[in-house]
Amino acid sequence: MKFGEFQGIKGTIYIDSGKAGHRAVIFSGVHGDELSGVKAVENLLSEFESGKYTLLQGSLVLVHANEEAIKLGKRYIQYNLNRQFKDSYEFNIDINTYEYQRAQELKPILQNCDYFLDLHSAPIAQEPFLICESGPVEFFKNLGLKKVITGWGKFSNGPIGGDTENYANLHGAQSATLEAGSHFDPESIKVAFKTCVSMLSCLNMIDGQNRPNEISTEIFDMYHVQTKESADFEYVSDVKNFLPISKGNAYAYQNQEPLIVSEDSYLLVPMKPEDTKVGEEICYLGRKVA
Repeated sequence: MKFGEFQGIKGTIYIDSGKAGHRAVIFSGVHGDELSGVKAVENLLSEFESGKYTLLQGSLVLVHANEEAIKLGKRYIQYNLNRQFKDSYEFNIDINTYEYQRAQELKPILQNCDYFLDLHSAPIAQEPFLICESGPVEFFKNLGLKKVITGWGKFSNGPIGGDTENYANLHGAQSATLEAGSHFDPESIKVAFKTCVSMLSCLNMIDGQNRPNEISTEIFDMYHVQTKESADFEYVSDVKNFLPISKGNAYAYQNQEPLIVSEDSYLLVPMKPEDTKVGEEICYLGRKVA
């Protein structure tokens, strides 16, 4: 195996097996305060360097994406990096900002890979889950996660577009985003590391004995993105991810009005109102489809 930076890009490690095979990419730290993925990638690199794992075929790129935000422990510096992976931008985008420039550095990595996994954590998460589209779900549901959310791609051309996963999909990769658990739970590091190992095992890029046991996977399809439109946004009660909401019931209040579901739904990926800016997405609604 050979180790080095990928095309001289800082914050990347390129591992080459010297044999033909899959091109796999794993991102961490797209949001600088989500450290489970950062630690998991560092641990994975250490296992390769120590010889515990050997890359049997293809190549692997490990990335600390938003390096400046990671150093500061902040979600981002000026822009959400996970909204900067686009081929065209809003007319008022500041091209001199760190996140815009960093996305331009990293986009070639996503344009030239076969399998992509982006490691995240969430502020409100009782259990880990994957986000991927309906095509890649057939592969990624084998990685040992009990819950998978599909449907994000339906909204990727709107204001919440520009994420790494859909950019990689657009360029031909099989892609997924892992939410490894809570920002504050050390167990999320183990989940992120194990998921990376599971993916590489399922691709026969490392010893296949690390493949997870087959489990039953629940799949939820996202159908609505809720943005925070005013500072008074609040949930109706203590919330959790995958919270079922019956038709006709409210899940939050905004502009002093209830936000009511028109069908039996699930609350997906709720963000903390105090950490979410007006105009940013704060939660999603979905249907259970499997």
